[in-house]
Amino acid sequence: MNYLIINGSPRRENTWKIVERIKNTLDKQEENTYDEIDLIDLKLPQCTACYNCFNYGEDKCPHKDIISPMVEKMKNCDGLIITSPVYVLNVTGLVKTFFDHLAYAYHRPCFFDKKALIVVTTAGNGHKKVAGYMDENLRNMGYNERFVLSFIHAHDGHGYLPLKTKEKTDKVTLSFYNSIKSKKLKSPDMKALFMYNIWRAMAANNTIEIDSRYWKKNNMTNSEFHPDVPCNIIKKLPFKIFYRIMLLFLSKNTVEQEK
Repeated sequence: MNYLIINGSPRRENTWKIVERIKNTLDKQEENTYDEIDLIDLKLPQCTACYNCFNYGEDKCPHKDIISPMVEKMKNCDGLIITSPVYVLNVTGLVKTFFDHLAYAYHRPCFFDKKALIVVTTAGNGHKKVAGYMDENLRNMGYNERFVLSFIHAHDGHGYLPLKTKEKTDKVTLSFYNSIKSKKLKSPDMKALFMYNIWRAMAANNTIEIDSRYWKKNNMTNSEFHPDVPCNIIKKLPFKIFYRIMLLFLSKNTVEQEK
């Protein structure tokens, strides 16, 4: 299988040792290839908030020559591995800038058949917050399952991985691998359904024209979640009501823009 590794650290040290363990575990299952991207090498500029990706399409982003190839790799890989050490109780600036450029994927999610493994390390605190932030972003972009490896002091005083770190890494990595290998899609959680139906209602209301075209083209407005992802009627039921409420709210609060 082919894995895309996005390294959000400006170096390959503590967090990368976890990645190496992950690769070792995956390679014991079958032969793999890895496309490794160090965000620091891309020299990606800050998002300028030009709104081009929202209003006219991601191909209008002034930094599309850097972002578009990465998104294509995210779409084509079998599994995504993305990392960030904790910097001042948050993701690194590299990861934040990367996610800022993918904000349009909240509006037009497209990774519904993809699985991701998130790796976070810290010498202090903030690992749960950082892992949660990365998980939330990927979920809102459609990622079906996100597995998390989050560590405080993942290494001993000599820089080696302790047995408990290895065991946890191996266990989560195997769950990640088996999920990809099975090709089974997991039913969405309530948070995923909530966000999906907000954007679904906005698309149905034609709040942003390009979003509306995208959702209708991909047959995503006719159901409470993406048609390719299993979701039982009981879980969908509250969002049938929520969707109607959102449509009503938008119909009363959308301001028509001047031509």
